Amino acid sequence: MSRNEQSFPRELSDRQVMALPYLAAATTNEEGARMAEINISTLTRWRQDPVFRDELRRLREDASNLAFAELHGLALKGMATLSGLMEDPNPRVRTQAVRIALNVGVRVGETQRNTRRLNQLQKALTLLKNVK
Repeated sequence: MSRNEQSFPRELSDRQVMALPYLAAATTNEEGARMAEINISTLTRWRQDPVFRDELRRLREDASNLAFAELHGLALKGMATLSGLMEDPNPRVRTQAVRIALNVGVRVGETQRNTRRLNQLQKALTLLKNVK
């Protein structure tokens, strides 16, 4: 069995399997249907199928995870560059680098606090739902 046969559930047709990458990459259903060279009505019908819908969701999540990993790598590279600029002989460059680093640090702290608060609210909401 080839890798492609293992990657997709057997319930999907060859046509669906070939269309999935286009649909996952598209920003709208219309764009995806056009790129996959299928009618929008065909896509609408396919999206009623839980196997197809789950596979499309999985492909979109994979693409999103890959994009976030790339973004994380770029952020690390940017911070390394910024750190190097803090050692620049030019005091203006150093000052600007420090200002940017402090700004980023404050934003990261705010994001972490907001994430913790959101998690606490989600837990509280779950508890309230279980009480009813």
